[in-house]
Amino acid sequence: MKILENIAQDIVEKTSEIIQYPISITDNEGYIIGSTDPGRIGIFHRPSLEVIRKNNMVYCKNEMDKKILPGVSAPLKFNNKVIGVLGIVGNPADVEKYVHLVKNHVEMMCQDAFRKEMVELKEKMVEMLVHQLIHYKESEQEEKDHIFQYAKLLEFDLLTDRVCLIIDITNTSSGDWNLFGNLSFHFQKEVLSFLKLLFQKNDNDIVSFLDFKRFIIFKSMPFPESLPSLLDKLDEKLAKINSFLEAKYSVSAKMGVGDVQNGISGYSDSYQNAMKAIKIGLGFKGQPDIHLYNEREALLNLLPSELAPDYKQKLLKLISPLTEQDNYEVLSSTFLGFCKYNMNLSEASRNMFIHRNTIIYRLEKISEITSLNTSSFEDCMLLYTSIQCYEDMKS
Repeated sequence: MKILENIAQDIVEKTSEIIQYPISITDNEGYIIGSTDPGRIGIFHRPSLEVIRKNNMVYCKNEMDKKILPGVSAPLKFNNKVIGVLGIVGNPADVEKYVHLVKNHVEMMCQDAFRKEMVELKEKMVEMLVHQLIHYKESEQEEKDHIFQYAKLLEFDLLTDRVCLIIDITNTSSGDWNLFGNLSFHFQKEVLSFLKLLFQKNDNDIVSFLDFKRFIIFKSMPFPESLPSLLDKLDEKLAKINSFLEAKYSVSAKMGVGDVQNGISGYSDSYQNAMKAIKIGLGFKGQPDIHLYNEREALLNLLPSELAPDYKQKLLKLISPLTEQDNYEVLSSTFLGFCKYNMNLSEASRNMFIHRNTIIYRLEKISEITSLNTSSFEDCMLLYTSIQCYEDMKS
């Protein structure tokens, strides 16, 4: 068994120091895979086959020509199957009392190593499932079949409602990510374990990572009140994440939240929407660290980046006289505020704390510079989109 082979020498070295007797471990074919004397590794140990055949303890006599040392050998079992043999070298009467103790210790370590392998295997399968979900294309039937196979093995229900959460980690210290070096794997495992404690409340919650600095959660939403309940707790959860990250690694995190969807294509959409929420949020300074996806706001804020390049250039040319002004920031922010408050001067003045006449003066100045009429909805629409394109280009 590969697990026994991987841990045999480590067990031998640590245990022999404690009991002060030489130890050897053989595989289920009788070859030594761990020994206090490293020179014996790889030697065929005939009495081990007898132990395996009898499934019982065997006392060995000293036979120098056959390279057999005196002592006691006992079968090592995993799931009621003999996987190898433990041998303690010495006077059988003296070492027999240690055999059962060491045998139980070795078998427990095999069980523990097996559990760890199963956990790692499941994490890799979850990682593969997540990557297949987020890159899913409706037309690829073979890929869809693979996703269902992985989900079945992992016992995930792909018809339940889920919302996608993205945890984006940023470097807030003066250091560099490269300083993590070999700690990157350890960092990833620690953060993943912490996120599981916070978010994995049932078997349908999927927690994994996308890369070194980005983690993903498909949180199940089994009841109508599940989403409001989750959103109420997100500030608290993110505060715990950041407290953990800042204390251990001097980094912090932001979060993007998609919408509730179900099915393979729905989960993919929720992921895309969570990423859009983060992208939109990062474009505005002073915004909170949790960015919720809103269809209408997303369409509006993503508009500049979705336009064709040649169309963008035309819009940028349209407002180039405005962007060249020293007071561009003041004029553009006043116009955007005017649009935000439904092109209502009284409402804009009240909410922006600017005198009505000041707003009128600035809007007239914009019209004079750009030749666009700020009293016209069509011209305002062009001007608004042009300013958004310009800001998007700067960022």
